[in-house]
Amino acid sequence: MGRPFWVMWCAGAVSFVGDGITFGALPLLAASFTRDPRIVSLSEAVAGAGWLLLGLVSGVMVDRWRRTTTMWIVDAFRAVLAGLLATLIIAGLANIPILLIAGFALGLLAPFFDNAASVIVPDLVAGEALERANGYQQVSLLLLASLIGPPLGAALFVVDHGLPILIDAVTFAVAAALVWSIRHSTPPREKAFDRHLGRELKEGLTYLWQHKLLRTLCLLLLVLNAVGTGIIAILVLYVLEVLDLPEAGFGWLVATYAVGGIAGGLLAPRFSQRIPMSVSVIASSLISGLVIVVFGFATNLVVVAIAVIVLGLAGTWWNVVTITLRQRLVPPALLGRVTSVYRMVGFCAAPLGAVLAGLIAHRTNLRIPYVAMGVLQVVATLAFAPTIKRELSRNAGGAGGGSGVE
Repeated sequence: MGRPFWVMWCAGAVSFVGDGITFGALPLLAASFTRDPRIVSLSEAVAGAGWLLLGLVSGVMVDRWRRTTTMWIVDAFRAVLAGLLATLIIAGLANIPILLIAGFALGLLAPFFDNAASVIVPDLVAGEALERANGYQQVSLLLLASLIGPPLGAALFVVDHGLPILIDAVTFAVAAALVWSIRHSTPPREKAFDRHLGRELKEGLTYLWQHKLLRTLCLLLLVLNAVGTGIIAILVLYVLEVLDLPEAGFGWLVATYAVGGIAGGLLAPRFSQRIPMSVSVIASSLISGLVIVVFGFATNLVVVAIAVIVLGLAGTWWNVVTITLRQRLVPPALLGRVTSVYRMVGFCAAPLGAVLAGLIAHRTNLRIPYVAMGVLQVVATLAFAPTIKRELSRNAGGAGGGSGVE
């Protein structure tokens, strides 16, 4: 893993700090306007709506364009948008509609950056280093976006409601400059004169649909994303009303999640060498679902903290294993499109999960959504487990072989 990877890693790290700060502050900002769980959860839902509109198109463009170019241009635009939102908040002109519009606009840009960042790793590191590279990416994401960023964002929110968003704008600008400095480190995409959006998109869809293992993982991801987004969408209210913590407690609970996630990012490459991949995929999803159910019954803060740590470890374990698997199985020329379809399916469920959690909480209480959605994840994992195990055995060679693949 040479200089281009580490520059890219640093760019991601800078941006993750800003994302974490905003993640810790934005729900508090929404809650400062209203305590209606439906509206608070809607602020989370609109951020993922960009995938519904441009997720598939972004995959085609990532396969067409140089991936570093895509990343720095998108971050430059996001710096401008976040800066405008921060200005409105500081000026006292922000409200729920403005918050939703800004979240929607940033969400439209996210698929282009996320797809490029997800598929660029094989362009920068050797195949045998993919687990380590993806593990380091997950560690930086969790350390900075979850452990350091959210409590800092919550603290900055107390100082000034617009300060966290302003810092996020600065981090977008710095990240864009770093990626621009290595813009020639990835190969330009091959030029073609017969490109057609529909045909290119169909290639990605067809490959994913015909690949039974990737198709099964994609369907499971749909459930995982709905569950994950749903529990996060109402987490700020869970912290404030169920756990009876102060506003800063939201950031600290998210930071606790990162403790387990960092461990998962560091341990996942070792797990890949010692544990059959089918066990890694199935166990990480089952553990996550069971832990989510615990949130619905736990009354002790220590129990909740332990559950959050385990949830972080299992979630990062899943991410490293499935991302690396996809990078190894999909041909490079199709990776952007297949990744966009794969992730878009998952993100399609995210707004629905957020809205569903808000509605359940509104009709019952803030504990029931955790029980219902955790059970849903466990049932879905058990249903898909036989197919995952069988197809991983058949794809052992394409997935890299070795003792880590059953």
